[in-house]
Amino acid sequence: MKKTKLTRSLMAACSIVALSAVMYGCVHSGGDDTASDDMDVMEPPPPTAYEAGKAAIMAATTAADAQAAYDAVDQSMVTGAEAASLQAALASQLMTLATMAREAAQKMALSDAAGMIDTSDLSTQDLVDAARTAIAGLRGALANAADVSEADKAMYQGMLDAAVMAVDTAQGGIDTATRRMNQMDALSSASMTLQAALTALAGQAPTQDQIDAASAALAALNSAIDDAADLTADETATYQREADNAGAPISTAQTSLDDAEKTAQDEADRIAAEEAAAAAAAMAITASKLYAGIGATPLLATARSAAYGSGDNAADIAVTIDGGTPVNLSEDDDAMVDDRHGWTGMMFTAEPDGDAGTYESVVYSHIGEDMVTEGQAFNVAYTLDATTGETASVTTLTGHATSRVASPSFDQSAGQKTFKPGDNDVRIMLAGSYQGVSGMYYCTAADRAVGCSATVADMGFTLAGGTWTFKPTDPAAKLMDTSAADDVYASYGWWLHKSEDGETFTASAFHAYRGTDAGTVGIADLRGTATYTGGAAGKYALRSSTGGTNDAGHFTADVMLEATFAEDHEISGTIDNFMGADGMSRDWSVALGASVIADGGAIAGDPDDSTDTDPQMTTWTIGDTAADAAGMWSGDLREQGDDGIPGIATGTFYSTYGLDGRMVGAFGANE
Repeated sequence: MKKTKLTRSLMAACSIVALSAVMYGCVHSGGDDTASDDMDVMEPPPPTAYEAGKAAIMAATTAADAQAAYDAVDQSMVTGAEAASLQAALASQLMTLATMAREAAQKMALSDAAGMIDTSDLSTQDLVDAARTAIAGLRGALANAADVSEADKAMYQGMLDAAVMAVDTAQGGIDTATRRMNQMDALSSASMTLQAALTALAGQAPTQDQIDAASAALAALNSAIDDAADLTADETATYQREADNAGAPISTAQTSLDDAEKTAQDEADRIAAEEAAAAAAAMAITASKLYAGIGATPLLATARSAAYGSGDNAADIAVTIDGGTPVNLSEDDDAMVDDRHGWTGMMFTAEPDGDAGTYESVVYSHIGEDMVTEGQAFNVAYTLDATTGETASVTTLTGHATSRVASPSFDQSAGQKTFKPGDNDVRIMLAGSYQGVSGMYYCTAADRAVGCSATVADMGFTLAGGTWTFKPTDPAAKLMDTSAADDVYASYGWWLHKSEDGETFTASAFHAYRGTDAGTVGIADLRGTATYTGGAAGKYALRSSTGGTNDAGHFTADVMLEATFAEDHEISGTIDNFMGADGMSRDWSVALGASVIADGGAIAGDPDDSTDTDPQMTTWTIGDTAADAAGMWSGDLREQGDDGIPGIATGTFYSTYGLDGRMVGAFGANE
C-alpha cells in the first residue's frame, strides 16, 4: 500500500509519541496476554493534531513537503497559540530549507568556476586572457557565495590567489617580449631611414631639406636607442655606433651648403646693390628731368595749359605747350585708374605722328546726375516761319541734340518707327515736345509710300524720311535743356609730355568744367562757412646732386578746404596723406595759404593785398621741416546749391621745397 505524505507525517508523529512512552516506562508490549496481572500497562496517548503537524513540518526535507504538512493540520483541532506556533515552525523550516538550497547552489558555482581555471599553459596572450576570464568567474562566484561558510570558501580563495599569481607572472613575460620586439623594430626602422638619408647626402650639392631629413633621422635613431630599455647593451651597440658615425657626414654637408649659400647670397647682394645703384641713378636722372619738366612756372597758361576740347573732340583733353598747336589726348579705355573720393578716374594718352613724343594725363571727374535748366523763350532761341509758326528742319539732329525730341508716338524702345500720311493728308502731324516745349511735329515725306521715321538714338530720337519741323503751342514758352551728367561735370588732373628721345619732360596740372554750363556762382551776399574735402593728384620731383634724396613720379593725396563767407570771403586749405609713385606713403603736407574768393567763385589771390591778383602761395612740409612759402595755388567754387553754397571746389597748386623739390598738382573736393 502506497503511503501518502499525510500517512508519512502521522507515522513520524507516532514514532515521536512512542519514543516519549518508552522514556516514561509505559510502552505496551503489543499483545502479550501473559503479562503480569499486577502490572498495569498503559497505551500511550495519541499525538494531538498540533504535535503531529509540527513534527511533520520539522521532518520535511523540501519546502513543498513542509507546506503540505502545515496544510494537513485540522485547524479546528488546535488552539490559537498552537496555530501561531505552527506558522512560526513553517516559516522557520522554509527559511532553513531555502538557506540549504542556496548554499548547495553556491558551492556548485564555486566548484564549476574553479574547474574553468587552467594555468597549466600560459605561453600565449590568448591563453593568459582565457585564464583571466576564468579567474574573473571564480572571483564573481566567491563574491556571490554569501551562504557558504568562510571555511568552505577558503579553499577556493587559495585557488584564486594561486591562479592570479601565475597569470601575472606569465603576463609580465609576454609584455617584456612584446616590448623587446617593438624596440628592435623601432631600432631597425630608424636605422634604415637614417641610411637612406645619408645616401641622399652623398650626392652632389645636397639641399637643406635633405640635410634636415638626415638630422631628423639621426634624432629618431637616438630616441629609439634611449627607448630600448628592455634590450641589452650588446643588442643596441650596433645602432649606437651607427648613430655616432652619422654626425660627421651631416655636419660636413651642412657646412658645405652654408658656404654655397653664403657665396650665392654674397652674389645676390652684389647684384642687388648694383641694381639698387642703377635704380638710384635712374631715379636721379628721372628726378632731374621731371624737376626741370615741372619748371618754375608750370601753371602759367602762356607756357603750358590743358582743357577740354571742343566739337567732335569735346571729350578729349587738349594740351598746349609754349603756344604750340593743341594736342588732343583721348581716353585710354584699357588703363585702370582708381576713383578717389567719388570722383571717377580716367587715363588720357596721345602719340602724335612724327617726333612729337608722347602725352599722358590722369583726370578725376565729378560726374553727377543729369541736370535740367530753363533757357530762353522758344521764339528767341529758334527762328519761326512767319506764316506757319514752325521751326526750320529738325531732321539733321545728332549727338546730345537728339535728346530734345519727344512724342507719345515715339514709344519704341529700340529701332525705327514709320509714319505714313493719310490719303487726303499733305503732311504727317504728331503731337509732342521739343526741348521741353509742347507743340506739334510735321513731316513732309520724301516718298509717301515709305513715309517718315523716328529712330531711337543714344540720347533721344533721330528724325528722317522727309523734312520734319516743329510748331510750339506757345512760342514764348521757355526751353528746358537737359544736360547729361557725362557731358557736364567738373574735373581736375595732371598731364605729362615726354619728348621722342625721352630726354625732355614737360608737366603741369589743370582743373576744368566740361559743358556749356560752367557751374558758376554768385556769392557776394553769402554768409557762413563751408568745408570741402576730396582728393588731389599731380607730379613731384626731389633731386639732389650731393647724395641726398632722389624721388620722382606721380602722387595722390587728400585735400581739405575751409571757406568763410563774410564781408570778405576767404578760403585756405591743406593737402596731406601723400602716396608716392611707389605706392608708399610720404610724410608730406602742403599748406594752401588764405586766398580771397571772388563773387563768381574764383579763388583770386592774397586777401592782405588788395592790389595783388596773383594766386596765393603754398608751403611744403617734409617731416617736421617746412620750406619757405613759395609757389602758387588758385581755383574755383562751382555748382551753387539751393542753400547758396557752392558744392564743388577745384583748383591747381604748385609748391617748392627749397631748391631740391618741386610739385605740381590739382584737386577736386565736395562741400
